[in-house]
Amino acid sequence: MIRKALLASGIAGVSLATVAATVAFAGGTERPAAATRTWQKVGDGMTGGVSGLAVAAAGHGRIDTVVARDNKEPGQVRLSTVRLSAGHAPVVRDLKWAGSEVPKDLESLDAVPGRPGEYTTLSSGDSGKFRPTLYGVKVHGGTATVRWSAPLPGTEDYKGDDTQNYEAFAVHRDRATGKDVAVWATRGSNGTASQVRTAVLHPAASTPGTVFSHVTDPVAFRAPWPAQDEVRHISDLKIAPDGTVVLSAAQDPNKNSGPFSSAVYEAGRLTVDKGRPALKLAKPDEVRRYTTADNRKIEAVALLPDGDHALWGTDDEDFGGSVLRDRVDD
Repeated sequence: MIRKALLASGIAGVSLATVAATVAFAGGTERPAAATRTWQKVGDGMTGGVSGLAVAAAGHGRIDTVVARDNKEPGQVRLSTVRLSAGHAPVVRDLKWAGSEVPKDLESLDAVPGRPGEYTTLSSGDSGKFRPTLYGVKVHGGTATVRWSAPLPGTEDYKGDDTQNYEAFAVHRDRATGKDVAVWATRGSNGTASQVRTAVLHPAASTPGTVFSHVTDPVAFRAPWPAQDEVRHISDLKIAPDGTVVLSAAQDPNKNSGPFSSAVYEAGRLTVDKGRPALKLAKPDEVRRYTTADNRKIEAVALLPDGDHALWGTDDEDFGGSVLRDRVDD
């Protein structure tokens, strides 16, 4: 299903010809990362994890991406660009911020369809210090700039506990209506299911109160695996062009050395009916599984336009962050 949907899509209308204007590979701080046989490292230590991942362009043996880092302290990196080229180590460049607004604790990243160089990124709320907030960000010339921000609907009573810890946000353009639809989720915790909501998204809105409309009631989701303690039922999600929901689940024992485990699922379908989004989650179909022997905590998912592959990104705490180009259609 993923393959069929992606072959007809491309990446948000972005081609390699536009990547120079939309993703920065000049003027930043270049950090060539050592490649491994499978997973490729794109960040070191606790501040180098990948908490969100978006594809800017892909083709001719090269994938240009933007990654989010869930850092909180002044001076720590929030966004980086990563170039993946066949036969070469990843090239990582950290983005600078323009303006006074620098988001904290970014837990997701997605490209805005039809708006090259524009992304949504979600702050989880920094342990209850402020409401989970969505940011519209422009990436250009080595710099990221916040264009707008809006509190996440349904978080008016946010207190920062596990039931309202948000780690996933995706944007989907419905082919039939042309509407942009947002899907987001709490990560859940053990016996507490993730809660998934959708809404129509207005990325060109001029005020925070007009960014979202037609917000739906939450839909519960529990991952069938991992089954160990400290399970995060949804650590990230993306929506394929046909509306297929692709999500990751992860186990984090709250030890910075792991061991971690992860799985990726097809978990349902997003549609738009009479201008309103509708989400149906079904028994998930497992795409990939990584056990504690792999010691990977997937917190970022991105779908590639060839229909056969996706990118997984990890936040492996002490071990930094890595990405893997993996098959989704065997």
